Amino acid sequence: MNLRFLLLVACLLCLNDTFAQNITSPEEQGQIKQVIADEANYFNARNFEKWSLCFRQTAQTYWAVVDKELTAQQENWDNISKFVIIYFGQNPKVTKASYTRENFNFRKVNPTYVWLSFDQTKTIDGKKIATKELRIMELIKGEWKIVNRTGFSVNTEKKEISIEKKDEKAKADKNWKTEVLDKAEKKLKETKPTKQ
Repeated sequence: MNLRFLLLVACLLCLNDTFAQNITSPEEQGQIKQVIADEANYFNARNFEKWSLCFRQTAQTYWAVVDKELTAQQENWDNISKFVIIYFGQNPKVTKASYTRENFNFRKVNPTYVWLSFDQTKTIDGKKIATKELRIMELIKGEWKIVNRTGFSVNTEKKEISIEKKDEKAKADKNWKTEVLDKAEKKLKETKPTKQ
């Protein structure tokens, strides 16, 4: 019985350590939020040198933006940096923007990787652009760097859809799917060689 008790205690201690590893400290969260703010500010200032220091510069780095000002996606730091240098050259005007970021969801994957998502509102000349944001951050030599920077626009206008219209749409979708599947199955039967 003592052996069972010791094994149970050992398992509970291991679980406790596992859960504790998944929590980002307030200090880490502050550092990560600062990198996110710096990246946006340097991008708006068209300061490539400082902007690039916010990223882990490897083949695994990913960058995507889909909003009212820019729609772009690049993989691999070499592609990202080339794209941004060209973009800054074609759009040299400094953008004055303010940001509101909220609803942060931090998830520590391991001691050096953090995944997080948040809602962002960028205001430029009184116009607001709401986006959902995702970052994957890596701790390198004591500094957090962006490995994945993804953001996409969200519609902030609330649209009311009646339950009847939702039901009609669901029924139409189901009918369409059934029709497409029936046609595909018929086509498959037509092209299938018959056994002789």
